[in-house]
Amino acid sequence: MALAAAALAAAAGCEFTRPDDYPQRLMAADLADALREEALKLPDGGQRERLVTGLIQVRELLLGESVLKVEESASGGPRLPTPEGGAAPAPPWATMFAPASLVIGFFTRSRDFDGQPGDDGLEVRLQPLDQFGDPTKAVGSFRVEVFQCRLRTSERKGGRLGHWFVSVLDLESQRKYYDDVDRSYVFPLLWEAPIEAGTMVIVQATYYPPGGFEEKLFAQRVIKIGPQE
Repeated sequence: MALAAAALAAAAGCEFTRPDDYPQRLMAADLADALREEALKLPDGGQRERLVTGLIQVRELLLGESVLKVEESASGGPRLPTPEGGAAPAPPWATMFAPASLVIGFFTRSRDFDGQPGDDGLEVRLQPLDQFGDPTKAVGSFRVEVFQCRLRTSERKGGRLGHWFVSVLDLESQRKYYDDVDRSYVFPLLWEAPIEAGTMVIVQATYYPPGGFEEKLFAQRVIKIGPQE
């Protein structure tokens, strides 16, 4: 853990400005990949997720590509930077069943995870769909946000009440989060701060593929915190 953290800090502080520095970047990115593989062996928990996500960010920062860095656009919505250059497009067969849209499942709701009175988190069900509208699996990262829902106003999205990143990048995380019955990814997320029962919120999900920005997907759903009537 200490070695990975030190390497992460060192790589994040590097500046590559010369036109012939790509081999150095590639070597540093390979190191980030190796450290990520080691980080995935750590006991499950939020610390592992943060470390893995950080190493992904470092690798793609070194290579001039970022899948997790989100900026706010002038309109207030999420905006991703455009990568420099470009690679040859993938052949159609390679992307035929890739995620083309994202749905927040009907059974997304607040949940009681600790057995004490009151819900202390959110169970989010996300279902990627391919171009045929059928459920499919996805490799990448999911960003889940919860916003206060304003009623009887043109701008329904209020202040942000929760924010999480979940990476699904390996076989272990696929088995952990994918529900074969519901054919969706199920993420149990604990509140950052309690949300009162009866509060209407907007759940917003964003999918970031590992290979670029143009395929990012968005979905929203309005739910009520607490028991469903």
